[in-house]
Amino acid sequence: MIHLNPSICTILKRIKMKNILKDKYLLWLIAIFSVIRITGIAFMGLMPQDAYYTYYSENLALSYFDHPPMVAYMIAFFTSFLGKSAVALHTADFVTTTFSLIFLYLFLKEILVGSELKRALILLIPAPLITILSINTTPDVPLIFFWSLSLLLSFKAVTKGNWYWWVTAGITAGLSFTSKYTGIFMPAGMFLFLLLSKEHRKSILSYKFLLYAFAVLIAVSPVIIWNIQNDFISLRYQSADRAAGLSSFEFDPLLLPGFLGSQMLLVLPMFLVFLYVASFDVIKKYLTGKSLNNNMLFAAAFAVPMLAGFTAIAIVYWVKINWVMPVFISGVVLAARYIKNDKFIRWQVIFSVIVHILMLAQLIWMPVMVKSDDTWWGWKELHEKVEELQQENPEKFIFSDNSYKISAVLNFYCDQHIYAGNVIDKFAFQFALDNSNLSHLEGKNAIYVTSNRYRRKNLRRGSIESMLKTHFAKAHLKDSLVLEKNGVTHRKFYFYQCEDYGNPTAPDNVSDQK
Repeated sequence: MIHLNPSICTILKRIKMKNILKDKYLLWLIAIFSVIRITGIAFMGLMPQDAYYTYYSENLALSYFDHPPMVAYMIAFFTSFLGKSAVALHTADFVTTTFSLIFLYLFLKEILVGSELKRALILLIPAPLITILSINTTPDVPLIFFWSLSLLLSFKAVTKGNWYWWVTAGITAGLSFTSKYTGIFMPAGMFLFLLLSKEHRKSILSYKFLLYAFAVLIAVSPVIIWNIQNDFISLRYQSADRAAGLSSFEFDPLLLPGFLGSQMLLVLPMFLVFLYVASFDVIKKYLTGKSLNNNMLFAAAFAVPMLAGFTAIAIVYWVKINWVMPVFISGVVLAARYIKNDKFIRWQVIFSVIVHILMLAQLIWMPVMVKSDDTWWGWKELHEKVEELQQENPEKFIFSDNSYKISAVLNFYCDQHIYAGNVIDKFAFQFALDNSNLSHLEGKNAIYVTSNRYRRKNLRRGSIESMLKTHFAKAHLKDSLVLEKNGVTHRKFYFYQCEDYGNPTAPDNVSDQK
């Protein structure tokens, strides 16, 4: 007979959506945005990130060069029965994010009631943040899953006090970190709450918190073990190297507006504005000794430090749009409690409907050209062209130095292994670790694939042929691929034939211009 952990049993019993199902407005909201997201899945092609993390899942490990392993485990689980396709990947995203919302709803029910709970749900359900998580495979998908679950379990731990809540909360907090390094803010938020709460401060010295900390360590151990085995290369890349980028502290007046604008795209203006106002109010009340109940302090501990920290960093460094995602999970409690007028909520929904209509139009018809390789369009055509070239020259290996993007996408579609930029001593992310020894390629011929955008970048330092000749005896342009949509050229790819790898004909400092 299978015996479930008491905390798991309790959660399963609590997954009742009666209050939502009785509210026709919320029910319609859930239905409409679910249909929008499922439609997005149907039209969303393969993104380079989807392909890169699928490469992870086909080479399972304790961790990886630039991210912890949970996204790989998630993909491996879903593709084991859904198969390998873009639709399967995005279905995995949608299902995982749906469970994130369920856990978040259960958490919100513990803190908010009545109109405040409804406002929080209306802020979250239509948010583009949820749509992005539902249709694009990144480490943020499992991060938000475990972050939401950990919030629920952590709140149970501090309010119920049973040891098993502390253990399960610690495990899920650790799994947040095993999903993405920003997950470290989850156990940090728990410690901060206990430290700031007079009622719960004594818990820091209790055996239950020791159980929590031990559970966190167990859950993060795969990442730590992998980093020890690989000279801490991942932690150094995500911490020391990022810190090096901050060391100059060069003020750029466009960075902060860019950061705020990108966050507005995630949660829309009303949510973001009220979150900042509420965060400032919480800090002010705590510092001045005014009344602040433990529920609000709990929600703030997991949101305000991250929001304040990344906002400060955004003055001197470009903060990526997804780094702040966990802030909004408990931050919605602060925003919902501060909003007293449903007019703002209605505007939030109207903005969201407009944004999602524009998003679907872009996915289906792509009226706006995507001037980046971070796109869902054109990859199948590239694969077909590469297959054609490879059939003509089956003995040649194929590589690209376009970060991880082209290599990852071609590895997703092609049967043969596609190499990355470390073939010509360029940065290659996980590919560089997996293919650290390239001696088996010496003397072989190759096909080098590059996009127009990355080709222009390389041309600033000299001709493409001269760059390739630092590692090959000969290199010349063999073919190209022009992709048009609605009569407009959207993407170009170039294919260079390279001969005799490992026998260069040009010095390393070649700078002849083309």
